[in-house]
Amino acid sequence: MRLLLLLILLFGACAPQSRPPHSPPPQVFANLEIHQDTEWCGSVVIDGSVKVFKGATLRIQPGTDIAFVRRDDDRDGLGDGVLIVEGRLLAEGTSAAPIRFRSAAAAPQPGDWLEIRVDFSRETVLRHCEIAHSAYTLHAHFTKGRVEDCVIRHNIDGSRLGQARFVFAHNLIEHNEGKGINFRNSTVEITRNIIRHNGSGIFLFENDRALDIRHNNFYGNLENFRLGDFYTGDVHLPDNWWGTADPEEAAQTIYDRKQDPAIGTVTLVPAPAWIEGTGPRDALIFKETWTLETGGFVDAPVVQDGDELYVGGWDGTLYALDSRGNLRWRQDLGEVIDGGAALDGENVYVQTWGRQVVALDRDHGQVRWRFDYPPSTADDHRQGGLTRVGDLLLVPAWNGALYALAAKSGELRWVREIGRPLRCAPAVAGERLYVASGDGTLAAVGLDGTLLWRVNHGSPLLATPALAEGGPLVVERAGRLSAYDADGHLRWRRELGEPCYYAAPLVADGAVYLATAGGTLWKLNAVTGTVIWRRAGLGPVYATPTLHDGRLLVGDNDGVLHLIGVDSGEEVANWTVGGAIQSPPLVVGDQVIFGARDGRVHGVRLERAEATVGR
Repeated sequence: MRLLLLLILLFGACAPQSRPPHSPPPQVFANLEIHQDTEWCGSVVIDGSVKVFKGATLRIQPGTDIAFVRRDDDRDGLGDGVLIVEGRLLAEGTSAAPIRFRSAAAAPQPGDWLEIRVDFSRETVLRHCEIAHSAYTLHAHFTKGRVEDCVIRHNIDGSRLGQARFVFAHNLIEHNEGKGINFRNSTVEITRNIIRHNGSGIFLFENDRALDIRHNNFYGNLENFRLGDFYTGDVHLPDNWWGTADPEEAAQTIYDRKQDPAIGTVTLVPAPAWIEGTGPRDALIFKETWTLETGGFVDAPVVQDGDELYVGGWDGTLYALDSRGNLRWRQDLGEVIDGGAALDGENVYVQTWGRQVVALDRDHGQVRWRFDYPPSTADDHRQGGLTRVGDLLLVPAWNGALYALAAKSGELRWVREIGRPLRCAPAVAGERLYVASGDGTLAAVGLDGTLLWRVNHGSPLLATPALAEGGPLVVERAGRLSAYDADGHLRWRRELGEPCYYAAPLVADGAVYLATAGGTLWKLNAVTGTVIWRRAGLGPVYATPTLHDGRLLVGDNDGVLHLIGVDSGEEVANWTVGGAIQSPPLVVGDQVIFGARDGRVHGVRLERAEATVGR
């Protein structure tokens, strides 16, 4: 009882607003019994078990971090840490401050702790929780509850339900070794979830109750839906997306009588495309922090080193500023600058529409050297950004040549003719460069200028190649995305049916993101090119999106900066300025910084605001 009294004293005034400026040390509980209503907040470590007895409520405040010490006293290979609830569990985080259940191990693994075990509870709510590294996550019997807006990943099983009544809504359930959702003889409503990359997305062991499983997105699971070995009933699943628009392919992701004649049949009425409004709901807004006025369009990327930012404009000026928008210096170079600058410890490098490469001192903007290259018939618009590699500065030129200069002096080291014009920076992959040309050429070039291979697409390549695990990806102006291996052999190709200009593909976590001049944002599987989702209705996009914290920042020619969730494809927030945004967004701390054709460089802050949907 002394330990219980201490717990009540510690957490009796546990509202987030009452926390001291410096977080207190973690509260460590070992084999604790809770018999009265209790609140947790801050940092909690469970070393053993915590049990909430019937009649008591455990309320967990937003932002609480609960870490389980890995112990395996019974030597079954699974951690013993467990939260047992026979009363009520109210773990209600927010999108701004999720509640985290995790392993305390330095190198966490699935199964480091056992589960949240809930039996005969009259109310269990998990909202905006992140649950990882457990064996069975939520293990519930004879319990009524809701799991909403949660991320459940890197467990053995994402849940185990028996004789229970649960709603799973707006969750992301991924990368669980066994089952994402596993239940028997339970009444379940499973809706608006993203269920991917698990052993089985949903495993139905046996059931004598009604099911409501619809409006979910399933893909990348070993089986999207699986019936248990002794389940002989038939199941009807309407209005879910199964990773493909082809009904026959969708059926192949189901384990039923087709694989085992002794079990039942699953009948699908699949949705033809990705279902919008799925996954955890977000609540973010943009607020302006500063603007810097220039004398013309600002299409060039803003480049950063620490608190120092550099950007060129159509007024022929290179601007040096800090992250608060304060001008440090400016240098008039006399010609339009619309390509990205390159940086090293001493210099900032840009090229201008005067076909001139200029190195300037970073501290004061003084010119250190200049390099000129010959004119061509392609000298009209959009230059490629410069790239620093080793002791070289790489210059993609309108005349179709890739120049390699000594960064310190501007001396020409080598030149390689690719095809005119070069309107984008090369992609650097170790000792190899991938260069895309406006004549449709994709070339692989060594750092010494040696041509390794080349292929031609017959349609201009205006955007920097992306680097996937297998090799480069390029997008044609005609709207065709091609993936190659490192030796130039085609791996896959996808026709998009809309034009693509300067926005490059972006590869992350096994997916390709591509924004088009047709106003569509695509997400595709990086290995196969299969479309995962597509979001239409944006303005024409010429700027490469930026990936940040599970979201994409996309600027369009309507002057709108969009924030779109990479999992859901849903727009979370947007911000409108007075001209087209062709400058890729740059994230600096809590700010997003970009140029626009209203003649300004903008700084906006991304802030959280709680959603009210479904509350």
